[in-house]
Amino acid sequence: METATTNAPRAWSPQHVWIIALYSMRFALRSGGGLMFLLIFLTVGLSIASLFIAPLEELVKMDGPDGMSASELSITILESDMVADAVEWITSSDSAQSEYLLKDNPALLSAILLILLIAVPFTTCFGAFNQTSGDIASRGLRYLLLRTERSNIFLGRFLGVLLFTIVSVIGTMLVILLYVQFKVGAYPGMDLWLWGFQGLTAVFFLSLPYIALCAWISCMLDSPFGSLAICLLISGFSLAILYMLKLALVSSMQVDPENLGWLVKTVPWGWKYELLHGALTARITAILAMLGFTAAFLFLGLRHFKKRDL
Repeated sequence: METATTNAPRAWSPQHVWIIALYSMRFALRSGGGLMFLLIFLTVGLSIASLFIAPLEELVKMDGPDGMSASELSITILESDMVADAVEWITSSDSAQSEYLLKDNPALLSAILLILLIAVPFTTCFGAFNQTSGDIASRGLRYLLLRTERSNIFLGRFLGVLLFTIVSVIGTMLVILLYVQFKVGAYPGMDLWLWGFQGLTAVFFLSLPYIALCAWISCMLDSPFGSLAICLLISGFSLAILYMLKLALVSSMQVDPENLGWLVKTVPWGWKYELLHGALTARITAILAMLGFTAAFLFLGLRHFKKRDL
């Protein structure tokens, strides 16, 4: 049962949300959970960058074609027609979008970002899974409820994870950009950093709905490990269901697969590559979609958190 005093504030308070968010960030750093998330995010980002850069360095060591440098090789390989076809298949886009990613912008960074966006939903879960579940299990939130309202706790914990995610994303992107600039040096610094900033915003907006999803799942369970497992399962299993449904519709109803592209748009995953689209309207639409998913998950989570026994 919830314990509350008669003079406890019962209205939503931005000041309380901010205080809880800052405390949540400090606690994550002291407990090591936040640093572990930062390490995971950084390791994944650098591993993806190394996945593209290491083969180029090996080719150079073996006296690659015509004695090319790593920077010349990266431009030649990544701007080839074969890579363009692969990008069109991965992003389900046309040749104009692949040209925007590989020729209008630094191709090596584009390739890193395309793979990084695949990993973001899952790595985000490792930093956002324990927003309230651990304290629900220990009954620690009962003491906090003497001072503030449930909505302040829920939104404060969400904001705390969001702020730490921003720091992690910025740190990871800075390291990747420096890695690409000094390891390869194939692109003008201004082009590289401007494209890196757009990539950073894409990673941030993609992580938003998954942080909100974790907030919802976390307040439903009183087990941090269970919250992590469910968040990862939902992030991956929902995609498997959608792709199986798409295959079933194509095989049974002889529907053109291109007409079923809307299916994957029912989850945040389906909008990830529009965040890097060459058309401004497509990017804005994708950002609005991410904000919409975030608002929906937060609404569902807050509604459940207000009713459950703490």
